[in-house]
Amino acid sequence: MKKQLLIGCAAAVATVSSASAIAAEASANVAFTTDYRYRGVSQTDRDFAIQGGFDYALDSGLYMGTWASNVDNFNPSPVTGDNGAQAEIDFYVGYGLALSEHWALDFNVLYYYYPGASTAGDNNEIDFWEYTPGIAYSDDNMSAAFSVSYSDDFYNESGDAFYYNASFEFPLEEWLTLGAHAGYQTVDDNELYFEDYADWSISLGTTQFGLDWSVAYVDTDLDDAACGGANICGATAVGTISKSF
Repeated sequence: MKKQLLIGCAAAVATVSSASAIAAEASANVAFTTDYRYRGVSQTDRDFAIQGGFDYALDSGLYMGTWASNVDNFNPSPVTGDNGAQAEIDFYVGYGLALSEHWALDFNVLYYYYPGASTAGDNNEIDFWEYTPGIAYSDDNMSAAFSVSYSDDFYNESGDAFYYNASFEFPLEEWLTLGAHAGYQTVDDNELYFEDYADWSISLGTTQFGLDWSVAYVDTDLDDAACGGANICGATAVGTISKSF
């Protein structure tokens, strides 16, 4: 599941003081990562992922886009034995509003879609909607984003869910950035997802040879038992190479 980013907020902060506005801007991104972690939990069974997306933003603050990644066989059929979803595809639309040179607001709606996931037998629906208001701040010394995501019927039909997110970036050198993140996930029915838990990460990022490089330490307060006996919630290092166009 896609890491929630305040896309509209970041765009609004970056362009609020621009002298010339453009009617629209399209962009794309592609990434290779050693482990797809969603809110601290591996979606690829601690294996590699190839990811990419497209965004389209208007100078009014409205934006939309899609993003996709491989995942590890979500919801195979218990009846036919067919494989489950091997991909996650996200669709989103949002609006970013610049409040000042440094502050911006954002609201977006995101749909998580898992093609091939089965609802046969005891399998629940795993596709879901999520709604996220947020606020972002940016200056020469740091950037920060704070958001709360809400779903009225979260993954695996686990009911009402909230995700509280705080993310920060600090330039250490002209070529090196330190990132930090902390989040907390709650769900109405813990038996259908995980118990409520915290996740956090710290990362270093740079741009070299026309590519973006990052390495992150990612962890949660979930143990293997809480993750169904699988080692998908524990501490790990994640490396990512990405490119935006």
